[in-house]
Amino acid sequence: MRGYMELIHFMKHLADGVLDYLPEDQRVGQLTVDQVIEEWMQGKSYFAARSLRNDLISYIKLYKSGDYSVDEILSWYDLSFIPERFGCEEWELFTSILCSIDVHIERKRKDLLIKGFGWLGFR
Repeated sequence: MRGYMELIHFMKHLADGVLDYLPEDQRVGQLTVDQVIEEWMQGKSYFAARSLRNDLISYIKLYKSGDYSVDEILSWYDLSFIPERFGCEEWELFTSILCSIDVHIERKRKDLLIKGFGWLGFR
């Protein structure tokens, strides 16, 4: 079974971005999901971004098949998802953000290639 550590880190970052730990009336300056993704990706490597993508795809497949074992893992880290917060179920949110994550992964891949060729002396 996968560890889902990148998904766990992303979920924590998402909760911080939407100020999930504050009461509803004290939430000022919430980030959008796109802003959360942007911030999370800035601090992660290409391989971490790919791992998050794989975790999301695995979660979606398991959830659709009726296997909720990942939800159990997330509950160990006190990451409970509130569908009303985003207006959809967890797997639907993850499906919708996969395209945005793919854009960031492609950008990171290009940066990695540029750095690699630069290190080899190609310009």
